[in-house]
Amino acid sequence: MNGNNPPQQDQHRIAERVARLETAIDYQGQNLSGLREEMRAGFARTDTGFVRTDTGFDRVDARFVRVDSEFARVDAEFVRVHEQLMKIRTTDFRILLSISLTTALGTMSLIVKIFGLL
Repeated sequence: MNGNNPPQQDQHRIAERVARLETAIDYQGQNLSGLREEMRAGFARTDTGFVRTDTGFDRVDARFVRVDSEFARVDAEFVRVHEQLMKIRTTDFRILLSISLTTALGTMSLIVKIFGLL
């Protein structure tokens, strides 16, 4: 046995181990390429989901525009009703004031007539 040359059996074992390592590396490469393809397919599905979600946001935005227009319509109706109530309140105040003045003047004239102050 020579110290620099390993026996044939050791060389055979090393060759088997190297072959196993090469095979394992090949399998890992295949697994890695399969994983890469699956990830790309998953990203493509995710991208289509984002596109679908974006169109969903467009629908939501359209509904918000519609709701905003409804709020504007309701706000305009509140303004119109408020104006009508102010007119009615003004008219009611005038009627109430005229009734009060008429009653006061009628009472004063009745008192004047009864007591004959004039």
